[in-house]
Amino acid sequence: MEPIEFIPPYFYNVVYYTTLLIICWFTVLYYIGSGQQKILHSEGSPAQAAALFLSIIVIFFLGLRQISGEFGDTWMYAYDYWRIEPEYDAISLHNEWLWNDIRAFCKLSGFNPHEYFLLIEFLYIGLMFVCGLILMRKNIWIVMLFFFSAFSSYSFGTNGIRNGLACSVMLVALSLFPERGPKRVFSLILMFFAVGIHRTVLLPSAAAIGTLFLIKDTKWAIRFWIASIGLSLVAGSAVTQFFSSLGFDDRMANYSADASTTDYFSHTGFRWDFLLYSCFPVIMIWYVTRYRKFTDNTFTVFANAYLLCNAFWILVIRSSFSNRFAYLSWFLYPIVIAYPILRMNLWRDQDRRTALILFLYSGFTFFMYYIYYFGTSLGFQGFDIYWWRR
Repeated sequence: MEPIEFIPPYFYNVVYYTTLLIICWFTVLYYIGSGQQKILHSEGSPAQAAALFLSIIVIFFLGLRQISGEFGDTWMYAYDYWRIEPEYDAISLHNEWLWNDIRAFCKLSGFNPHEYFLLIEFLYIGLMFVCGLILMRKNIWIVMLFFFSAFSSYSFGTNGIRNGLACSVMLVALSLFPERGPKRVFSLILMFFAVGIHRTVLLPSAAAIGTLFLIKDTKWAIRFWIASIGLSLVAGSAVTQFFSSLGFDDRMANYSADASTTDYFSHTGFRWDFLLYSCFPVIMIWYVTRYRKFTDNTFTVFANAYLLCNAFWILVIRSSFSNRFAYLSWFLYPIVIAYPILRMNLWRDQDRRTALILFLYSGFTFFMYYIYYFGTSLGFQGFDIYWWRR
């Protein structure tokens, strides 16, 4: 297959997020006038087909992107793919064996780099879709809108694709984890596979397992999240160096030690803006579990995993490229927000409030990408220049 060439690489994210914003806001208009709870009792058949169709479009749109530095590490993944010799790499805890095997399979099958990226995108988006079907089948359309309009989804579908793929495997694993018997065993197998793609997902795996045996109540996870902010402010640099020394991820040591890499990250230091973005799921978790006293095993697993993983990111927030560690919690962001409003009887006018949340959720992403983030990052000197770029 050949890449999409009629859209310039530098304009790709504009097309993606503007299209998603329009779709989200048309969905908002459909529900905003309802003062009922149609969403909770939706049959969802036509919406399921629409969600599948939209997912396929996104898969091809992102998977057939051009190989360009505009997509971050895409060129690096393509270069590694060009030069690898396909061979079986035995399972080892010291490398991401499954990722190596996926690359070897694609190389042996004669895939060109664009077909290779398309397969990765199919798994990345497809597993999100599977997670949505498991948890919220009747409202899969809204679930996928939450996934696609998330602040980090585009970046980890085009830049940190290995991290993104591993976290999509984790989404399915965490969806099955609260179940007993074969489903939980299969969930643990999926966690093992996810670690074989990117070993940093050991963190959400450990957080989910800890929910069963250590932190069963979300109040302790919330308290730990709050405490992590204070600890990071007081001793953040020391904590970052400590985790780097543990060898949790070789990239972390590089990001922490190499000051030159900070030139390629928009901001370093304590990221109050990212912390603000991260706190909205915490508010939702508190509202559902502490204020409204709802209990749901599935939501507890996702909530605790989010809180503990985000707390880890806060502790190492001063690392350059700490956004890669933030994604270990941010990939759970859509589920933590969408699950309560699509599965729990929270309000009498749930349709209207769900529409409002989707409006704010997608609008915040639009603001972060087009006004705040791109207006300050290296290689992009302002929103106005971007629109009129030649």
